[in-house]
Parts: sequence; C-alpha cells; structure tokens
Amino acid sequence: MIRDPGADLSDGGGYLVLGLIALFALLFFIVARWTFDAVRSGLTPQRVQAMWLRRFQSERDGFRTSRVIDRLSRHGVAALTLQDRDVQLSFEQRRNRLAPMFWLLFIPVTLIVAWLMWNGWQAARADIMDLPQAESLQQGIGQVIGAFIALIAVAMLFIVGFFFAIMATMLVVMLIAALSGPLGAMFSGKRDDFRRLPKLLRRIQRGKGRRGASIVRISDENWRAAVCASLGAVDVAVIDVSDVSEHVAWEIGEAVKACGRNALVFIARDGAELSDAAKAAIRMALGSDGIDVVHYPAERGDSGKAFAHDLRQAIYTAADARQARAA
Repeated sequence: MIRDPGADLSDGGGYLVLGLIALFALLFFIVARWTFDAVRSGLTPQRVQAMWLRRFQSERDGFRTSRVIDRLSRHGVAALTLQDRDVQLSFEQRRNRLAPMFWLLFIPVTLIVAWLMWNGWQAARADIMDLPQAESLQQGIGQVIGAFIALIAVAMLFIVGFFFAIMATMLVVMLIAALSGPLGAMFSGKRDDFRRLPKLLRRIQRGKGRRGASIVRISDENWRAAVCASLGAVDVAVIDVSDVSEHVAWEIGEAVKACGRNALVFIARDGAELSDAAKAAIRMALGSDGIDVVHYPAERGDSGKAFAHDLRQAIYTAADARQARAA
C-alpha cells in the first residue's frame, strides 16, 4: 500500500488501489449524473413543446444534434421528432432511455450482495462468540485483535461487493445501450408508428406527453401527413437549414402555416452558408431572407454545450413570441 510520499506505488498493489478508487469515482459520478438529470427532468415543468424537423441520416459523419434533444427536458422543453425507420438513435439517447434500468437492476443486485454480506457478518459474529475462553491476558488480547480484524474484513468485503454491484450493473446497461442501436434499427426496418401518432399528439396537447424526446418512426409514405399532424400540436418548430432539399423546403412552408413565422427556430452547421435553395424556401415561406440561425459544431467530437444553450434561448424566445402574438 502507499506508506509515504517516497514509497514505490508498485509495492503492495498501490497502482491497483488507485485504479480501483478512480474507477469507483468515475462510476459514482456517472450514476449521480444520471440520477440528477432524471430527477431534474421529472421535477421541471415542461412549458414548451418543440417539433424537431430533421432527417438524421446526415449525422453519421458530423456532429449529432440529436444529442441535445434529451437535454431539453431539463430546462422545460419537451421535444417531438420524426425519424426514418433505418436511423439509429445516438448512444447518448439510448443510454438516457436506459438510465432508469440501472436502478431496476442495481436494487436487486445490491439486495443480493447485502444478504450475502449479512450472512457473512452473522457467521463472523458467531465465530467470535464461540471463541474459547482465553487462558492468559496475551491470548485474550490476541483474540480481540483477531475478532476486530475479522469484522473489518467482512466490512471491506461488503464495500467491495457494493463496488462490483455498481460496476456490473453499469456494464449491463452500457452493453444493452450499445446493442440496442443496431438491433433496434434492424427490427424497426418495417416499423411505422403513424397509426399511434394521433394518440401521442392528443397526450401532448393535454400536456401529458413524455419527459424528454418523443421519437416516432415514420415511413416515407406517411411522412408528410405525420409532419402536418405533428406541427398542429407543438409550440415551436426547429428546422435545420444546413442542406435544404425540396422536402425540407416543404417542411418550412408547413411549419409557417401551422405555427407562424415567429415560432420557427433555424439551426445550421457551423461555417455553412445558406444555399440558394435555402434562401428561396425561406423567402417563399417568410417573405424575407433575414433569419436568426443557431449554429452547431461541424465536427462530431466537438462539445455541444454552447449550441444547447443558444438553442434553448431561441426556443424560449420563439415560444414567447408566439404566445404574445396569440394574446
């Protein structure tokens, strides 16, 4: 172990102890963050319902703007997004949806570990009570020290068991999150949620939609009908204008009809200039080219904190503007 500042960490397993402490701290931080985010989302009133209009195939090589969707609920913004059936959710989205499973798995695992440790504690106590009477003071002191060490060993086993319960449960959740992407895309290849969309929209209009993002898989045949129906149930529409196709141009026009020009929030890749097609679609829908655009990072590994903050502010502003206009 670590005895003094000049001791060799390799002696007594010092590096192993430090590694286990660092791993435990990391796992504790991840679990604490999951729990905090879940509780915060659950206690935060969702005052704005946003429609996220984007086809996510273009995220495969660039920054995943979908990572921000689940984070919006922490700040009172519930999101609805339609996705193509062959698009995988990002790992962060899958992990966020599986976070509650951690406690469902961890509680029984912890109870089993606690039961085993309790039995070990009781066995240690029984062994201590059954010790023969000491024949001398020296032997009595030795028995007391031995009993104390045995109890410490049982307590350490409990701590180690608790640590491995956390680690095993997290590994299971991470493994499920990793496998659910390709498996989910494989099994949802023919899935179409269009039939259950009206029920979901009625829940959203009554303010009883799910916390976080409601992700609906829609086939190409029902895409336009699903967009029109969904836009009628939301407060704000978020539209990516990095690459405006004829489908995106149509979505911009429909969003203006359903929500009004003040309730549109435009996002674009950092450094991307609005194409002629984007300008034409915006001019046709809004009557002018002048729009405010929230930019997200161009590279996949970049942090999205600034984008998430700016997007929230833009959504709040759009929602307030629509409400003021309606009043």
